[in-house]
Amino acid sequence: MNKRKFPVDTQTFSKVRSFYNVYVDKTQHIYDLITNFGVVFLSRPRRFGKSLLCSTIKSVFQGQKELFEGLAIAKTDWDWQEHPVIHLDMIAKDLSPQTGIRAFINSINKQLDNVCDYYDIKIEPSDMIAGRFSEIISALAKELNKVVVIIDEYDHSLLETIDNIELQNELKARLKSFYGILKSEDQHLRFVFITGITKFSQISLFSGMNQPKDITTMSDFCDICGITQKELEDTFAPEIERFAEKWGGKENYLKRLKDYYDGYNFTRDKTSIYNPYGLLNHFVDGGLFLPYWSYSGAPSFILKYLNMKNIDAIEIENAYMTANRFVDYKDDTISLYPLLYQAGYITIKDYNEEDNCYTLDYPNVEIRKTFAEFLAGNYSSSNADKNITVANQFIKALNDGDMQTFMDTLRWYLHNVDYSLSSKITEYYFEFAVSNIINMLGFVCKNEVHTATGRIDSVIFTQKRIYLFEFKVDKPVESAIKQIKRKDYTLLYANDNREIVKVGVVFSREDKNIIEWAIEK
Repeated sequence: MNKRKFPVDTQTFSKVRSFYNVYVDKTQHIYDLITNFGVVFLSRPRRFGKSLLCSTIKSVFQGQKELFEGLAIAKTDWDWQEHPVIHLDMIAKDLSPQTGIRAFINSINKQLDNVCDYYDIKIEPSDMIAGRFSEIISALAKELNKVVVIIDEYDHSLLETIDNIELQNELKARLKSFYGILKSEDQHLRFVFITGITKFSQISLFSGMNQPKDITTMSDFCDICGITQKELEDTFAPEIERFAEKWGGKENYLKRLKDYYDGYNFTRDKTSIYNPYGLLNHFVDGGLFLPYWSYSGAPSFILKYLNMKNIDAIEIENAYMTANRFVDYKDDTISLYPLLYQAGYITIKDYNEEDNCYTLDYPNVEIRKTFAEFLAGNYSSSNADKNITVANQFIKALNDGDMQTFMDTLRWYLHNVDYSLSSKITEYYFEFAVSNIINMLGFVCKNEVHTATGRIDSVIFTQKRIYLFEFKVDKPVESAIKQIKRKDYTLLYANDNREIVKVGVVFSREDKNIIEWAIEK
């Protein structure tokens, strides 16, 4: 079988259609957008296909009909009328306190220079970028046609300066003036599309323009970025056939793909979406299951936010919040859970209509592993090379049911966790430390699992076993085992054919480590 070429790092639609064998058709969604709305906003995590979507919309409005042969939009009544397009990528480098504003202005001016060169108009660079933006729109509309404006990563500079309020406020003021042009030039605009990771400051930042239609959580556009189960099985059928035998047959292989790269839900109806970056890299690398999304870059703004707000990492677990707090921003702030959700680290797992609340959790194994590694790199002082050896010991011990080796290795790991980051030592912080290392290994570890009679501190899932952990601080280990039995925690997994192992663990506040443990099967 000939290997197909995948557009893993390609964000230009014309290149995807010209040089690669695979494209997941999203053009019906694009047709619905551009025929029903004038100004649109979309929030999605990084590496989720936003930039390719922007490029595809650009090609539609540039009338490049030949690129869309055989796609959904080619079967519609779209007229392929050509419009001038201003496509701006708002990523600016070197946003330091000393050079941030200058770097931002230079970045915008350079992109506006390219627009002027492409359409052969003369509007000179200026520090007043909003004014220049307005002049370019007016000139293009007068000489050619109504203008399409595409703004990708609108929030990049704000995220990068999340820990520098003074610089961020100055950038906000300039951005607000810049985006305000989209209102004053409305008569000259055909369509406006804005993307970003977050929605924070959206209301105030866009207050000078016509408020965009936010399609972020609209069911009709839940899969405008990313890949659905049907798209996976239809578009990637040759690759599924190729790798299925390697992973125990088609059914097992599809389940593994789902566990590792699926699980993103952007709407209340729980339509599950695969991360395209991880999935494409998996196929390119011969069917390896690796956390490609995390390899693509570290989200520094997350750590900045956690440190700035003095948030303990354990608070991230088991998020549950009302819908209005989750999606509606009425001021200039953003809270932890929406930020993690929009950044791709947690996703919607359930929606309760009665109390109008979302349940939020990690989307899949890749993200559990990614976030655990990210936190471990900032919350642990252990040596990276040593960590690799220890990781192998953890994996073998869990798979073999060797709790002695597991506990000995866990004691070493906990010795390197920086507990000075938390204000007090409780069972919850030890839960976090344990789940952190387990998730980092690629296993699933859930904290505070609710049952009819109580809450299990931590549950670790392996292929052959389910480990139920009860943690105590400075108490007899017998009390931990007795609690698991008294509250009958095993009942939750009665229909699971895996072996259930009950584990009691005692920590010492003084030693900040495990001092005793016991198991019962």
